[in-house]
Amino acid sequence: MSEPLIVDCLQHPKPERERYMEWRAGGVGCVHVTLSIWENARETLSVIGRWNRQFAEHSDLIAHAKSADDIEAIAASGRTAVLFGFQNTTAFEDDIDLVEVFHSLGVRIVLLTYNTQNSVAAGCWEDDSLGVTPFFGKNVIKEMNRHGILVDISHTNIKSGWDALEISERPIAITHANPSEYIGFDIELNRRNKPTDLIKAVTEAGGIIGLGMYPKIMKGGSNATMEDFCNMVDWSAERFGIDSIAFGTDFYDGWPVENITWWRAGRWARQSPLKIPSTFSEWPDWFRSPADFPGVLQGLRDKGFTEEDIAKIAGGNWLRLFRESFGPQA
Repeated sequence: MSEPLIVDCLQHPKPERERYMEWRAGGVGCVHVTLSIWENARETLSVIGRWNRQFAEHSDLIAHAKSADDIEAIAASGRTAVLFGFQNTTAFEDDIDLVEVFHSLGVRIVLLTYNTQNSVAAGCWEDDSLGVTPFFGKNVIKEMNRHGILVDISHTNIKSGWDALEISERPIAITHANPSEYIGFDIELNRRNKPTDLIKAVTEAGGIIGLGMYPKIMKGGSNATMEDFCNMVDWSAERFGIDSIAFGTDFYDGWPVENITWWRAGRWARQSPLKIPSTFSEWPDWFRSPADFPGVLQGLRDKGFTEEDIAKIAGGNWLRLFRESFGPQA
């Protein structure tokens, strides 16, 4: 029995060969990687340059994908397709033309904001009275629609998620978050997950939620079991439909621990505002790296999911949305 094509719609690993070998060991056909969190346009261009060198130096393991067809072709060649994305809109600065520029360089998924308020939207650490900004934010979403960049609301607050859904003329995504109704709020990052009504509205409009193993947003944290994760997948499938759920692990590795302060504080603070330790979480023993994806698929089989269901969750659902989203607006 051949395994289905696996798409992980959010990882932020340090670009290095060890990570790519883990992808191949796990049969991962595509990974959506993070180019930018707080980086501005110039800094993000340098990150793209580093990735281009990675593609040249490790062409036996990875290649850059800009479309669903690219993903399928690269995966069929026995390599992993790398899809470019941002976890913030800081790289667009205050220039609407940069949306098209970065699309031309291969950026295909952009999260509106990373936890805080920016000129586009409000993040999950902000008050829920704030949302997508009526001028720049609205125009950025429409420009992303026009060129074919998928709108992501994973780190936005609830109102920004609803606003994005209303403004966007194309389906949007939650690339890496879990349902807060299932997980509960006794977790470290309890504002990161999404309420059932918002997830349902996103998926009914054609979007997808990528369910993740990141301990800080999982029930049980680092002690979460395979059964916990598979139960969440089952719970989500019942409420949102088998065509609307997928993987978005939020996996990271290879970075020094000092990067946590950068991810949480950027340039706007000197230390993290969160009252939790600035340390890396230990990943659960059944998902130490993407090399463990085959075990996750087997866990879903043991839970009773059919091979057709698993093919959709593993990558088929993302490929469908990518095919609809990455081209210019009709």
